[in-house]
Amino acid sequence: MIRSALMHMRNRLLSGSLVLACLTLAGCGAGDTSVHLTGKVTYQGKPVPTGTITFSPDTTQGNAGHGSKAIIHDGTYTTRESFGLVGGPHVVRIEGFDGVAVGDNLDGNLLFKPFEESFDLPKSSGEFDFDVPAQRKKSR
Repeated sequence: MIRSALMHMRNRLLSGSLVLACLTLAGCGAGDTSVHLTGKVTYQGKPVPTGTITFSPDTTQGNAGHGSKAIIHDGTYTTRESFGLVGGPHVVRIEGFDGVAVGDNLDGNLLFKPFEESFDLPKSSGEFDFDVPAQRKKSR
């Protein structure tokens, strides 16, 4: 009787695992439209030492799907360490730091106010560079 109960439980676990595996494979199969980008990030002509880039599909332009985030290191980034992103219109937010640790903040000081702009990103994997423009001071 105990053996029968254990066999039943084992069969249920195997069935559940099989369903989960099928769902996972279906999500990563030929229908997967993830794009992986790599590139350079510069500010005032120089590589951004450290920071982050956040990619959010621009729903106002009809783009939907998952967003992504990438780490900037020595002026380069890659989305290969995340789920990638969908191509097309995105709102991209870049935060850049000088890389000189200040107390507990290992990234250092901000190089510029967070930069946010809409970009039409490629729909296939490849390179895409960002040049953060110099920010103008507000006139009085």
